[in-house]
Amino acid sequence: MSEPLLDETLKKWKDRKIALAVNGEHSFIGILREFDGESLLLEDVTDVVGNKGKQLLVRIDDVSWIMLME
Repeated sequence: MSEPLLDETLKKWKDRKIALAVNGEHSFIGILREFDGESLLLEDVTDVVGNKGKQLLVRIDDVSWIMLME
């Protein structure tokens, strides 16, 4: 049986820069460091307004979309 598309894609994108939207309202860009069936952990995070943070932990259920940036 093949791996779910989300897991397969996130494995390829690990340690790369991604953008994501939380609840369709807040967008963030950062490096995808870890993920599991429930959460994503990003590092070196910037939000759409330019605020910066070291890490962002977000529930996968709250993510509207994810985009590979580089």
